[in-house]
Amino acid sequence: MTMVQSKKIQEDEQLELGKKLQAFYESGYVDRKQAILFSFYKGIAAGFGAFLGGTILIALLLWLLSFFNQVPLVNHFVHTLSQATKTTK
Repeated sequence: MTMVQSKKIQEDEQLELGKKLQAFYESGYVDRKQAILFSFYKGIAAGFGAFLGGTILIALLLWLLSFFNQVPLVNHFVHTLSQATKTTK
């Protein structure tokens, strides 16, 4: 099976799933307001998780850079950060 055929099958499966989900919502089995509210909360949680993860990743990167005395291209930035931490102590 070629990659094009595999991609076509995957697109067909996704289209079929979308049709099933639409029929499920239209059947009235799911409260539309509750589903929208759940999606809203899910989006807020995902955004907060991405923000928190990015903050932790940048903090770890800056912590790792603090071990080096000279770093090419970012030496000025690291020096500024180290001076800022020395003045707060």
